[in-house]
Amino acid sequence: MIKKRSFALAGALLSLSLLLAACAPANKDGTEYTITVNTDTLVLFTAPEGIATDSLKTYLDGLAQAGEITYIMENGMITSLNGKENVSGASSGSFWMLYSDLTELDGVTYADPTFGTYTYDGEQLASCSYGAEGMPVVEGYTYAIVYEEVEW
Repeated sequence: MIKKRSFALAGALLSLSLLLAACAPANKDGTEYTITVNTDTLVLFTAPEGIATDSLKTYLDGLAQAGEITYIMENGMITSLNGKENVSGASSGSFWMLYSDLTELDGVTYADPTFGTYTYDGEQLASCSYGAEGMPVVEGYTYAIVYEEVEW
């Protein structure tokens, strides 16, 4: 009787772990994609441990394939995210802007607060110097894609 219960419990735990694994979006090497905030005006995440993506675009592709987000990119620029599109007017517009605390890595400046900042939960992120295709996703760094009004 104890053996049957042990096998039943083990089977139930295995089924639960497989179900949870199937629900967590992961990239090719098994690293999970995570999102801290996912709205129609903000997508924010901290790159998880062991992440192995060459760019923010690759990370977004993984999230999109997992059904976590939808996005459109044209000419290297995110033009729509979660159904919210860029809108340009005569003297202002609303656009998806990229921010990160990955300011410098291996002598390359990836984000610069001189060009703008975004603060989330007390953490200041700097405006990215590269678009989604050129911005690496590195373990432990935070990335925010923010829908903002810009005046010119």
